[in-house]
Amino acid sequence: MIPVTSKVVPAVLAGFLLAGCGGSISPGAAAVVDGTTISMDQADRAAVVFCQVSLFSSAQAGGSTVDNADVRRQAVAELVSGVVADELAEREDISISPSDYEFTRAQRDQVAQALPDVDLDEAVRVLEAGQRTYAIAEQLGVAETGEQVTEQNADDVQQAGRAVLADAVKAADVSIDPRFGLGDDGQQVAATGSLSVSSDVLNEDAPLVAPATQRCS
Repeated sequence: MIPVTSKVVPAVLAGFLLAGCGGSISPGAAAVVDGTTISMDQADRAAVVFCQVSLFSSAQAGGSTVDNADVRRQAVAELVSGVVADELAEREDISISPSDYEFTRAQRDQVAQALPDVDLDEAVRVLEAGQRTYAIAEQLGVAETGEQVTEQNADDVQQAGRAVLADAVKAADVSIDPRFGLGDDGQQVAATGSLSVSSDVLNEDAPLVAPATQRCS
C-alpha cells in the first residue's frame, strides 16, 4: 500500500478555528462567508473525503475512534477557511501557481490506493482545495515574517500565515448552519454534525485501510 504523504494530505486538514459575525442562513446552505454560500452538499461531500482520510490515518497509527460530527465540523471549517484564503490572496495580490496545489499523476495514484471507496476526482478536488489554502497560508507567512521558506523555518512560516488567516476569518462575516454544532463564533456548542452512517472504533488488528462497513458514507 502506497501511503498518503504529507504533501497529499497537508497539515491544513487539521482545520482552522473559526470565528465571525452571525447572520441568516438560507435553506441548503452550510455556511455563508462574506456573501459566498457554501452549500450543504459541498460540506457533505467534503466530509466524506475527510472521514476517509481520518480513518486511513487512524489505521496507520494503530486505530482510534473517528468522530463523524468532528469530521463534518472540520469540513465546514476547511471550506470557510478556503473562501477567506482566496479573498486574502486577491486582496494581498498573492499569486499561487497550480503546481503548488494540483496533484501529480503519482499523487492521484496514492489517493486512489489509500481511499478506494471515495470517488477519485472528488477526493482530489477536496484535497487540492486544502492544499491551495495551505499554499496561500504559507505565502501569508512569508509576507508576515519577511522570511523565505526553508527546511528549517517552514513550520514557523506556516504558523505565522495561519495566524493571519485566522484573524481574517474572525473579521469576516461568517454564518454557520446550527446543525453542525458550531456557533457563529466557530466554537462548538452542541454534539451534532454526524454523517448518515457512524464509524466503528478501529482495533489494533485493523487493516491499513478499514473495511467499508467501518467507514462513513
